[in-house]
Amino acid sequence: MKKNMDEITKWYVKNRPVFEKLAGKLESIIREVLDSADVSYYTVTSRAKEIDSFISKASDNKYKDPIKEIKDLAGVRVITFVKSEIDICSEIIQPLFDIDPEHSTDKSKELGDDKVGYRSLHYVAKLTDERLNLPEYKIFKDLQFEIQIRTILEHAWADISHTKNYKFNGVLPPDNDIKRRFALAAATLELVDREFNSISQEISEYQKEVKDKTSRDELDIDINSTSLSNFLSLKFKDFIEDYQLESHFNQGDARIIEELNAYGITRLSELNALITRKLEVYLHFSTNFIGLLRHIMIINDAEKYFKQAWNKNWTGIEEEYLDYLKSIDVSDIENILKKYGVKIFTDTDFFEDEDIEFELEDFEEDEPA
Repeated sequence: MKKNMDEITKWYVKNRPVFEKLAGKLESIIREVLDSADVSYYTVTSRAKEIDSFISKASDNKYKDPIKEIKDLAGVRVITFVKSEIDICSEIIQPLFDIDPEHSTDKSKELGDDKVGYRSLHYVAKLTDERLNLPEYKIFKDLQFEIQIRTILEHAWADISHTKNYKFNGVLPPDNDIKRRFALAAATLELVDREFNSISQEISEYQKEVKDKTSRDELDIDINSTSLSNFLSLKFKDFIEDYQLESHFNQGDARIIEELNAYGITRLSELNALITRKLEVYLHFSTNFIGLLRHIMIINDAEKYFKQAWNKNWTGIEEEYLDYLKSIDVSDIENILKKYGVKIFTDTDFFEDEDIEFELEDFEEDEPA
């Protein structure tokens, strides 16, 4: 029987808002679950198939009944940083839905071992009966959708190869080497993707090694972003869990490591030796790891910090902070601040002077090239 494309198109135009709503719900579900599991991913996006795209696909002779046979009218795409994260995301996402194994595919397996090209994990699924029993999901009964999981580089490949201006599926003259160059580019992307994944796994292994060593108080470890974060997270664990300290560097880890090195601290054991007072002492006026580390250095030897490490990375301190340093007997702190031109701000100064860069956590970013 010949397909009635007018009726098929009218059906989709009428029902597309439902698929659009379904796609939005799916995106929210997946985002929430991945975030709750603290899974690393690049982005999650969703869409209902555009009407023109639906008409083009439905017109294909391979679809006898497009309304039933086209499975991706609603779709969600999860883009990960590296290959290993695909498996993690997949394990978390699969139990959320009723997966149709017959129509779900791993494009990399379809290519085989001797070919390069588009690689991605595609699931065709429906909502589970449990979710469909909820009032807000009843309208999605029997509706299928597609979930794609791919890396950033796989996504780049897909975008390039499917964009109209870069359509490579056409027939090219036999003396043209575009197909060969395109295959080489595909192979290069796959190699880079694998190398990124390998590097990521090595970093994870190093993080685990550092975490294990610091938990055993083995601190003869070079200071870098990973080791420093692990050490501070363990040392000040109770205060982080009590929301008194945020466990991040506010993107200033390179700057604070420069300050530590200039101060003479290059290993975790050396940093640990500076922490001689009760931990609570170092938390005043420190909201994250940058302020905490500067606070530790100033309390230990303010003269040394401002002479060797400060480098005018921040311009001044609050008067209340100065009073606190005096109260814990930081030697000659007021004269040291005057000597190096460190400003002391009152609340009035802070609100009136737009040029003030304030607090130990602040730092100037390098100007873009």
